[in-house]
Amino acid sequence: MVPFQYLLTNLLVDVPGAQGAIFLDPEGEMVELVTRKVTPYDLKLEGAYHGLFLRKAVRLARVSGSGVLERLTIAGSNLRVMSRALRSGYFLVLVMDTTSPMAVAGAAMQRTGAALDREIP
Repeated sequence: MVPFQYLLTNLLVDVPGAQGAIFLDPEGEMVELVTRKVTPYDLKLEGAYHGLFLRKAVRLARVSGSGVLERLTIAGSNLRVMSRALRSGYFLVLVMDTTSPMAVAGAAMQRTGAALDREIP
């Protein structure tokens, strides 16, 4: 079993400008987090809210026939937040600077998400 902390730390290392990553259960509760700049409280709050957005977007994609939602990104003037749905309702959220390369972040989220999926019971 690969420790979740290790996977999340590697995600931050792989994405320039990454500020924090959080792995959440289906209820939006933190399983594990790592952070550079964001406070743990703010990261938990961001993760919980982004989980709500992600669940709504997954349902919308299903109802509209768009297929399986791979990731959701919300970009603001100060931050970008990318989330990825995982097995059994779990999800992964990455908070990053607006200068973070989206292609790099997307690929890193895909790798980390696949590794987390293998660890989810």
